[in-house]
Amino acid sequence: MRLYKMELYKICSKKLFLFSAAASLAILLLYMYSAVIDRTTTINGVKYSGFQAVKMDQQITAEFSGELTDEKLTRIVEKYGFPSGVEERHYGFLDSNYLNDFVMEYFSDGYFRGYDDYQVATRTYPIAETVLGQASAATGKPLQLEYTYGWQVFYDVLGIGCILGMALMLLSLSPVYADESWQNTRHLLFTTKEGKHRDIAAKIAAGMTAAVSIFVVIVLVDFLFVACIYGLRGGDCFSGQVLAEEFISQYNEYHNSSTWTSMNYILFCIVECFLGFVEVAAVSLYFSSHCKSPFQAIIASAMCLFVPVFLNQLGRDNLRGIVFQLSQLSIFLFPGIALMSLVPDTLPPTIYRIGKVLCCVLPMLIGQYFRHQFPFYYSVPVMLFVNGAAKDLDFIQCQEGFSWVRQGVFSFAGAVSVLYLVCSWQKYKNS
Repeated sequence: MRLYKMELYKICSKKLFLFSAAASLAILLLYMYSAVIDRTTTINGVKYSGFQAVKMDQQITAEFSGELTDEKLTRIVEKYGFPSGVEERHYGFLDSNYLNDFVMEYFSDGYFRGYDDYQVATRTYPIAETVLGQASAATGKPLQLEYTYGWQVFYDVLGIGCILGMALMLLSLSPVYADESWQNTRHLLFTTKEGKHRDIAAKIAAGMTAAVSIFVVIVLVDFLFVACIYGLRGGDCFSGQVLAEEFISQYNEYHNSSTWTSMNYILFCIVECFLGFVEVAAVSLYFSSHCKSPFQAIIASAMCLFVPVFLNQLGRDNLRGIVFQLSQLSIFLFPGIALMSLVPDTLPPTIYRIGKVLCCVLPMLIGQYFRHQFPFYYSVPVMLFVNGAAKDLDFIQCQEGFSWVRQGVFSFAGAVSVLYLVCSWQKYKNS
């Protein structure tokens, strides 16, 4: 326990960690602040902005909250009308509020796709004839009307927070092993009475504790912000009517991620992001044990995390092209490099070299063979943080018949994390 506390203190007391944590929190709070002050609403000709707009939208929605009916739609239109005003530099109708914008988007003949491509609504459709009504009938879930904008903000802030947290972890965990190599103090640590193995275990435990703590802080700050400003109502509404990244989809007879409750969708995203955090921490610790300086460890970790995504974005227009193929192979290249640490250096030189080559090449061959059967790409931490991954995985599960795809991606991400941690242990012990 003494070693664990020492290692945790070393991570959290560094000026780089403190400065990076403060900068990340400041950026996150600034994003939250902008989400509030940019909010506008117009109610019966009176325009509100910022926090007042949020409260006014909550107030007018409370009158109609609960199960949505055709009678409620008629009352909303009679009381607030349809939005109609447009302006070149403003995306959306100028005189919209939460209620009439919701009615226009889902239950009327109106739409807004751009300043020169819009139609002012003239009538409402019966709920049963709309996509939301059909989804409700198909799933047996009643259609709810609540003020749900807070869940959209929670979702957006979570994504931004995870990207900032990933950068913070790279800067904080990369020096865990590499700093001692850089300062030539490794041999002193390995002669302590606790021994080499306890020291390595303490480093891993402290690093993972720091990673989990960063994630918990991000989620708690996000949750408290949304709860205090927007409220938490609407957790049982369809995710497709709450989140901009989702839309009500008809595949699998409406039994898909777009008809999950928004609460279930958010919880799924939190699990995704947590696994991404664990994987980033494991990658950072592995390359810290592999490199001779913290700077090298940061660069190597960043390459491992971003190269597959970067190559995928470059080559996705040609799925048979060399760039896209390299993006798929790179997912397995770095775990293969990590596996090389497990080859005993006591083997004869020839067998040792063959073992190293096999550890590096075999994962890529296996991944190349199974890439059409399994979406390995979604186990990359950046993809676990990206908005829309849940929808993509659900679509793959429904369309391809892979009922285990979500569990498979989570299991693969967890297995890769364990692999990096084990290999960091082995690499540092043998160095």
